[in-house]
Amino acid sequence: MKTLQISLLLIAFFMSGCGGSAPTSSPGPVPVATELPLPTATLEIPTTPELFFEIKDESNPLKTPYGIALDSDENIYLNDAGNSRVLIFDSAGRLLSKWDKKGSGEGEFNSLGFGGIAIDSNDNVFVVDNGNHRIQKFDRAGNFLTQWGSEGTDDGQFVRAIGIAADVAGNVYVTDDGNPFVQKFDNNGQFLTKWGGAGKGDGQFSHATGIAVDREGNVFVADYENQRVQKFDQQGTFIVAWGMGEDIALTGTPEGIAIDDQGQVYVTDYALGRMQVFSNEGDFLWSWGIKSFTDPMFKKPVGIAIDSQGHVYVVNQKGNTVQVFSLPR
Repeated sequence: MKTLQISLLLIAFFMSGCGGSAPTSSPGPVPVATELPLPTATLEIPTTPELFFEIKDESNPLKTPYGIALDSDENIYLNDAGNSRVLIFDSAGRLLSKWDKKGSGEGEFNSLGFGGIAIDSNDNVFVVDNGNHRIQKFDRAGNFLTQWGSEGTDDGQFVRAIGIAADVAGNVYVTDDGNPFVQKFDNNGQFLTKWGGAGKGDGQFSHATGIAVDREGNVFVADYENQRVQKFDQQGTFIVAWGMGEDIALTGTPEGIAIDDQGQVYVTDYALGRMQVFSNEGDFLWSWGIKSFTDPMFKKPVGIAIDSQGHVYVVNQKGNTVQVFSLPR
């Protein structure tokens, strides 16, 4: 495969003494394999990336950011989970708004330090508020619309909700670290169906995290501890599964998932600090992100989003940054 060239645009959220911790079930140190070469299909990244712009909240720096999503104007919505808030930036990186009331009331958040965010085709914003065991729905201006969920393992309940996605019909899908099912709801939180269960078999999960839905309604789930991605139809029927890291002979750990307009599947590798791209059926296409196995380009990458121009937004939980890559079209 011909080596591709891309330019790296970097959004740096400069931190001042604000460390963050990952979910408790996150992996240990990255394996050291410094003598392994980069895979030949890896995109070549310039060694000195251009600083595109900076996004900051001067009054309160980021802490373990996680989910990221874009509205129809490609404004950036970031779940700054360690601070129990949502930040909204325009496409030039200017802070537009922040929803930052901590608590358990309507429009307030109590995050466990991780959690997704999703936006539907009508610009409704869905936020995982896992410390309150619920999903909250807002309009794009931050007006509270509705909420659903409570603590537990019954239908419509959550233990530690993590990932969230919306399909073209407005249905909402949620993964849960402590309750190993994907739950599907209508746009206002009415429970529709669920699938999964604990295990290693087809359609089962162990610590499901990221989730994304393509235009045809196929659902892709990062099955974190089983170290694989699983694909389902919109009713939860298992289609296919595949692993991570086969191109470099190291087992990767999927975390965040996004789908581009061609149906290609982008997956962040939390443990190895890299990105892999697959066809819609799970065939490996290419990867990037490893400068060396002891100094990866990505630092515990979690949430990921793709805009209409082919820019890929990657949230780094360690270091509290978002990187933006411009891919060839």
